[in-house]
Amino acid sequence: MPASIKTRDLRQTIGGALKYYKPSPSTTLRTMLSGVRDRCEGFDGNRAGANPLSIYHITSIFPTLGGQRIVSGVLDREFIGFPIGNSSVIAPDPRTTFGTPSVAQLSTDAWEILSKTNPSRPHVNVPAALGELGDLPKLVKGWGNGLLAAAANGNLSWRWCVRPMISDVRKLANFTKTANQRLAQLRRLRDGKLLRTRCNLGTQTVQSGPTRMLIHSEGATLYAFERTASTYHKWGSAEWKILPNSNLPALSDADLKRFNNRVLLGITSHGALEAAWELVPWSWFIDWFSNVGDMLAATNNSVGCTWGRICVMRTSEGRRTYDLDPTGSSAWPTFNGWYDLRFQRKDRWPTYPIVPFPLPTLPIFDGGKLSILLSLAALRR
Repeated sequence: MPASIKTRDLRQTIGGALKYYKPSPSTTLRTMLSGVRDRCEGFDGNRAGANPLSIYHITSIFPTLGGQRIVSGVLDREFIGFPIGNSSVIAPDPRTTFGTPSVAQLSTDAWEILSKTNPSRPHVNVPAALGELGDLPKLVKGWGNGLLAAAANGNLSWRWCVRPMISDVRKLANFTKTANQRLAQLRRLRDGKLLRTRCNLGTQTVQSGPTRMLIHSEGATLYAFERTASTYHKWGSAEWKILPNSNLPALSDADLKRFNNRVLLGITSHGALEAAWELVPWSWFIDWFSNVGDMLAATNNSVGCTWGRICVMRTSEGRRTYDLDPTGSSAWPTFNGWYDLRFQRKDRWPTYPIVPFPLPTLPIFDGGKLSILLSLAALRR
């Protein structure tokens, strides 16, 4: 496929002057580029396939300076639309912060996409829910063995029993709505049509600062606190179509509805397999370091489908902001406008589950995971 690269530069040259009147008149001229520039990298053709895509928009808008400095009633100097000193900085490239996904990461994402978009996935896994109820007495046992143990037991009970129960109840409350939506999908598959689905793959934010720095020194001194922030939102998409040997086309509307309810409740052979994995001791800990659970959910083929055109999409943005620090800064300059520094990216990566076995990964230990480990440590002591 021939590569297609398109660029556009909408930046404008902005000029201004710094005029000195004492001891002898002089003028300093400066210019800067301010505006937006874009780049798009894609492919021409292959409309039936999944193509990689990379788009970025860099916004670099800076303030200009004005104002007059008067000493003892006499005009000493003035800014006339003068560009600010640090007009060459840009926002951080979010790809520098988050990088680009490796082949192994894209394969892991593909398994997660298939597990979340699979038409055979259960809405509420009844066998797993019933099995987890048996753990409730074990979790609450020993609450009176001290405050630390009670807090640890309470945290684990909430995470492994109470919260899943509340989630299941909420899902059951929306069961009719979900069943109607999934039934429409099954009818579409039964009629030989393509099913396009998408799912969320998470977000992340990385921040730094504030850092005090000099932003202008010519004719006046200006300090500001600089902050940077990089964020991303990632999601995935997949296509599903029915297999030639699937029994779905032979089902009437009544049979299809009954089959749909069994799939949504996890009352299938694969639903039982997923429930068995969920009830294995420490399976949750194994899933932190591998994608066993995703692979089990992705290979659930109770409906009889096959997937195609899996893509990972990510929108990311880097920002650089400034807050003027009056301490040590000249008081007489005025500002026309303010900073708008953004680096925005939109990326698409076609992928597929190339690795047929669980991959070990290093998890991100957020507050939720750390609280679980601390609770287990407290109970161990």
